[in-house]
This record gives sequence, C-alpha cells and structure tokens, in this order.
Amino acid sequence: MFFSDRFIIRHQAIFHLARIVIACAIALLILHLFSIPHGSWALITIIVVMGPVSYLGSVLTKANQRLLGTLVGASLGFTLYLLPMNLSVFHDVILLIFIAVAMYFAHGRHSYAAILVGITLVLVAGTGPGDLEVAEWRTLNVILGTVINYACGRLFFPSRAIVHFQMLVSEFLQLSSDYYLLHSQELASDDEHMEYNMKLLSVNLAKQRSLMVHVQKEWHGDKQEIADIVISERRVLSILENLINSRWETVTKLHQNTTGLELLAANETLFETINQLSLEVDTGEVKQVLTQDIELNLTLSPPEAQHVPTDFSEQNINQFGYLWLNHQLVQYLSALSFCLSKVFNHSPDKAK
Repeated sequence: MFFSDRFIIRHQAIFHLARIVIACAIALLILHLFSIPHGSWALITIIVVMGPVSYLGSVLTKANQRLLGTLVGASLGFTLYLLPMNLSVFHDVILLIFIAVAMYFAHGRHSYAAILVGITLVLVAGTGPGDLEVAEWRTLNVILGTVINYACGRLFFPSRAIVHFQMLVSEFLQLSSDYYLLHSQELASDDEHMEYNMKLLSVNLAKQRSLMVHVQKEWHGDKQEIADIVISERRVLSILENLINSRWETVTKLHQNTTGLELLAANETLFETINQLSLEVDTGEVKQVLTQDIELNLTLSPPEAQHVPTDFSEQNINQFGYLWLNHQLVQYLSALSFCLSKVFNHSPDKAK
C-alpha cells in the first residue's frame, strides 16, 4: 500500500505500529457503529496476535491458530451449557477434561491453537453454567478481531519476511566480496598483514537464522531450501575467515612472477563473481555460478629434485593451501548460487 516492501522492512517498527493502530481503530469503529457489547475482546485479540510479530506469514499463521482455537474452544464450551444448572460439579469435571485434552496438544505443531482452546473454554464456560449471551459475545468479538487481523495484515503495510531475508542475503554477499577485495589488495601490496574483524558477517548470519522461522511460514516451497541457503553461507564464511585471516607470505612473493599475475586475475574474477551474485539476489534473477567459469588451475611447478631447497615443503604447502581454499570458496559459492536460484528466482510464485 503506497510503499515498497523494502521501504517497509527498513522502517519496520513504524509500519508495525501503524498497522496495529489502524486495526484497533477499525475495530473501535465497528464496535461503536453496531454497539457490540464486550468489545474489548476484539481489541485484545488484535494486540495479542499482531503485537508480538510483524511479518505477514507469522501474523496469518497466528491468526489461523487463534481462529481455530477460538472456534473449537467455543464449540466445546457451548456444549456445557446444555447441562442442567444444578449439575455444576459435573460441569466442572467435563470442563477440566476438555482443558486437559487441549493442553495435551499444546506441545505439538499447533500449540498456540491448543492453548486458545483452553483459554476460550475458560472464557465461555469457566464460571460454570451461567450467562450464555456473554459467552456468545466474547466469541463473536474474538472472531471479529481475528478477521481484522487478516485484513490489516494483508492490506496495510504487509511486512514480508522473505523480502527481509533476500535483503540480508544480498548484504552478506556484498560484505563477503568487500572483504575478499581487501584481502586481494593486501596480497598485491607490501603492507603488513592485517587481521580483519568479520563480525559483520556473523551478525548478518545470526539475523538470517532468527528470521528463518518467519520466512518458512511465507514460503510455499520446500522449507529445507531456505535452510540450505543459510548452511551454504555458513560454509562460505568459514572459508573466508581462514582465507583472509591467515598469513600468506609465500603467496605474496608469488605475485611477483607470472603465476602471481594469473592468481591476481583469478582473485579479481572471484571478487566480481561474489559481487555479481549479490546484485542478482537483490534483483531476484540469480544465475548459477559454475566452477569452470572461474579459472583457478594455476601452474605451481616444483623445482628440480636435485635442487630442492630446505624450505620447499613449507612454501608449497602455503601456496597450494591458498589455492585450495580459493577452490573451496568457488565450490561453496556455486552450491550457494544454486540454492539462491531455487528460492529467489521463484519467490513471487511460492511466497504468500
């Protein structure tokens, strides 16, 4: 509604507040317009469902479970009104049995719905056989609040977790390319080795992991596809940490010969690949990175056996170790690009 998904995500707190206020205003308007009694339950429902979560998928899921729990709890509660008024003890025993069954399912997939069954049972029939009209109005108001949650969640500034996740993945790749570029520039210079603080990447991944539960509620495809992206990024980060924060003295010397120029070209290609992948995620048109597109098959010819220096082993382990880490980075980027293409190239079709 008037604002892009990304703008809403960047100012999420403000739009979340606006969404709740609009929902409460609509509820108050309906309550006053039709003089609906016990209207506070509609407002309570809106605040309880929409207040703790701001992402569309989570709001709709919670509203679904609240509606289900309310209808089931109200139906069971209303059956207790069929009992004669003088059987209050029997009424309480049946009520406790219903609550016990609901709490049994409170540890399952639909835990929130099960809890709402118990709460609604208490609201409708918890005080024993009594005023049926009050119970009916309470139930109606909860249903009204749930319907308003549905409408406002979709119509007023919907905050989509899949879009936020896409922004974080693009940021992760952009940061990775920036770190890799700094590393390549350091190797090509005579400057002293620096330890880079890669906390930004770790913080980014932590945000993605906390967002996964919301993303999976909006994602209609295989939920594992979302998890695979975060797993692949974790592998990329692990390689980058080893690659960037290790000392590569012999590799720095290697840059002074022809093979070193080839290595610099390979570093540049790899940087451009990561940067391009970040842009593709941002636009939602991800192309799979093929390992053969990045040439890392450099020639490191060992010296003749009769002239092997004493430090031959250390130098070559250093050089081949560096190339192996770059090779692994390419492999992980290729796997990551495949995961990204399955999610972001089809997000309009598979996301709510």
